[in-house]
Amino acid sequence: MRRVDNPELKRIVLNHLADLYKIKEVREPNHLSSYVTCRTRGFLDQRQATEPTDEEVMLYALGYGLQDVLTPRDATAPVINKDGIVYRPDLILSTRLNEIKTTRKSAKYHYLDDSIVETWLDYMQGGCYIRDDREYDLIVLYLMGDYSPPFPLIYADTFYFTDEEIKNNWAKILCQKNILDVALETNEIPEPYKHCYEWECKYCRYKLVCQTISHALNYSMSKEQIEEDRKLWN
Repeated sequence: MRRVDNPELKRIVLNHLADLYKIKEVREPNHLSSYVTCRTRGFLDQRQATEPTDEEVMLYALGYGLQDVLTPRDATAPVINKDGIVYRPDLILSTRLNEIKTTRKSAKYHYLDDSIVETWLDYMQGGCYIRDDREYDLIVLYLMGDYSPPFPLIYADTFYFTDEEIKNNWAKILCQKNILDVALETNEIPEPYKHCYEWECKYCRYKLVCQTISHALNYSMSKEQIEEDRKLWN
């Protein structure tokens, strides 16, 4: 037997997945997801769109593909606009809001409060505000189960949010919307690492861009500090 690496075939499959799920497309910046995820990336998507990394293509394709499989046929996914923000739940089933998520995290931590991804909670509470609702169903597929054995597990929970939680979250979303809106209007990129959760950077296609900008900002600030110190000693 002889086995030979076939990068051309791999590229065909990755390109197919990117096209099938429109992973390369740049959408308008006024989606709710744009305001609960990295604003620096949101800006760069509009001003300096680059090809997604292979890791991004696989992560998005797995999420979208499994969502298609798990979504019941009688579900709907309407697009709703409120305060200039476009929102679309993964699905509405029997009038109930639902999100479907996949993760490689261990299912053993599912019932810990801090195991739920922050952007998931932000998005669900934002959807509750837009729909004037207080409940949201979340379906999570753990691809690796609890690692013993590594077999997929699925959990489904209903979240009950208070009026105060929903109101405070919406205020945060509007603040984050303003950051991205101003950045796009002035064409000034939001400072890297300041407007995102740390884990968002791991597979981001703009990782090197943010590193370069951050290094340049640190260098500039160092020069300014040296100048300030010099004035104090003179």
